[in-house]
Amino acid sequence: MSTTDRSYEALSAVRTALPLLGAALVPGTPRRWSQRDLTDEQRARLDQLARAEREAKHANLARGIKVLGTGPAPLRLDVLDVQADIAAGVTELEDAVTEKLELTLLAGASTAERISRIIGLLDRIAVHEDLADHVHAEAVRLRRLAARALGEDEQVVRLNARCHVCDARSLRAFPEREVVACLNNACRCDDKECPCHDDPPRRHRWAFSEWPWLAQVIAEEIGVQPINALADYGTLSGRA
Repeated sequence: MSTTDRSYEALSAVRTALPLLGAALVPGTPRRWSQRDLTDEQRARLDQLARAEREAKHANLARGIKVLGTGPAPLRLDVLDVQADIAAGVTELEDAVTEKLELTLLAGASTAERISRIIGLLDRIAVHEDLADHVHAEAVRLRRLAARALGEDEQVVRLNARCHVCDARSLRAFPEREVVACLNNACRCDDKECPCHDDPPRRHRWAFSEWPWLAQVIAEEIGVQPINALADYGTLSGRA
């Protein structure tokens, strides 16, 4: 898949998420983006959370603490921040594109309209490698922002291949970030300056572009098995 195709997918996902983010502003509204099936572990956690909330409610009632009147629900500030970040990011992206292609900015356009315009210019953007890379990186970042705000777990893919550092079958691909990481806690390389020697050690990771065969492996689904992010992500979160 080309950079243009990946940028198109990311931008389209952000555009699709915009109305869902608006609905998610009010607490309690559905926030599922994709309809992946929940694992037994996820269902157990949700059931445990529901039980804890019911127990807390009953305990408060027993102490004479009642629920306040039915006023309007406060907006989710985290979602509001994401909406602002996406709007600003898309505007800045359009600014970079129009400057490079010698076009004018859309006046008074919505975020969705700006995204649609950038999508329509992707073929022209592809001629300028630096601009194409910038558009792709920003589109992926904005898609991740939207996904997190909508409660979407990051997809993880188990690869049927050995890590070239530790030789363990511990490679996982993170399609949204387009990186591969080794989840073997004992994976260490010979470079003493590498973060894998830090305390605590950081996982080895590589961009998809560093392993040209990887895109083909994933695309052809040869020896690849999707897994739930929470099962194997572990301490990799925030450090991979």
